[in-house]
Amino acid sequence: MSSSSLVLGEEEQTRIKAVLYGQCIGDAIGLLTEFLSKEEAKEFYNSVKKKLEYKHKELPGDIHRNRWKVGDWTDDSDQMLLILMSITDNKGKVDYKDVARRLKNWMRHGYPEFGDHVGLGIGTTTHAVLHHKDYEEDPHSCSELVWRNKYCKIAPNGAVMRTSVVGVHQFRDLEKVAQNASDLARITHHDHRCQASAVAVSVAIAMMLQKDKKHLDMRGHYKVDKIIKDTYDIAVKYIVIEEQKEELLSYLKCTDIKKLKLDEQERIGYTFKSLGAAFWAFKQKDFRKAITKIVMQGGDADSNACVAGAMLGCKLGLEAIPQSWREGLLHKEWLDQRIARYICMTNGEDVESMESNSETLATDPSVEEKENLKAEGSQSIGNVPTQPEQITICILGKRNLFRRCLILPFPN
Repeated sequence: MSSSSLVLGEEEQTRIKAVLYGQCIGDAIGLLTEFLSKEEAKEFYNSVKKKLEYKHKELPGDIHRNRWKVGDWTDDSDQMLLILMSITDNKGKVDYKDVARRLKNWMRHGYPEFGDHVGLGIGTTTHAVLHHKDYEEDPHSCSELVWRNKYCKIAPNGAVMRTSVVGVHQFRDLEKVAQNASDLARITHHDHRCQASAVAVSVAIAMMLQKDKKHLDMRGHYKVDKIIKDTYDIAVKYIVIEEQKEELLSYLKCTDIKKLKLDEQERIGYTFKSLGAAFWAFKQKDFRKAITKIVMQGGDADSNACVAGAMLGCKLGLEAIPQSWREGLLHKEWLDQRIARYICMTNGEDVESMESNSETLATDPSVEEKENLKAEGSQSIGNVPTQPEQITICILGKRNLFRRCLILPFPN
């Protein structure tokens, strides 16, 4: 029996699949408007917004979207899946150092089975942490050091964007879920808001999977307000500044997506914005409409929509996700195999390791020099950088091997 010691029923298996599909689908659809303003999103997609599909990413015809093939997810789900595979290969054990090692290797190679040469889309906070010389030995200390070197102010969404799978694993034990979420957040993002965001999303997903009577009404529907309250009570423990505790609650309770200002320049990658988008979506009843609404806000749309997609997928179930979005995922068969392996492992079956990004892969020096490509960095609205500091790097595109030189800003 795996260390997770949990046998999953059929309904639970389907709901878990809905979480992971919701994440990857939100990510892939969110790419359509990533780094656009709300007005730009409207300009390009208003005529098709009621029926958005992956193919519509070609409408802007810009460099950023052309780096991915139609139906592909981005770095957000790449990283989430690293966690899934680590847990599976370690027979249910959550080993944050193993995830850190895989993350660094993914940065260098991406997913070779997809034709990747590097992991595209790495945030500059993550980039800085991964390049610390002691990273694999002590990732938590390295992430804290980077955070302190930035005056303890940086709180990007690079941890919350990959956390959905943490809510799935060992979901019957909320204390473990919260600890796992914090441990995995801190391999790159030390800020307490980043930890609280990851914990909040993870425990909310776990609560939905538990289906505890206190979280269900007489018809078996989720008591959204009760789950939010209980989520806050757990997540707030990871916050130390009183003002941030109040801010956390306001984002969890948000009912007006406009108040999130998801395309706010210089703050599109703020962790509480992705958190707020996810918990706004949690209050909705239609998967397509909710995800489309988030995507049409622009900003860091893939991160916002992937977290929201995971939450709403868990709430509404797999069949609530549009069929064209489910069937149109570029690597659907690969994803199904990884989910099936995780479920088999959790149910006590032996599974062989299928670790991606093997460290035995030959390293192409020309690729190694470009390993640190940054698209969270391509956090510019149009072509205008959102930060005063800039770096010029050469982008080696992800699935389609597209090369382009860009001016990229450091993150907030």
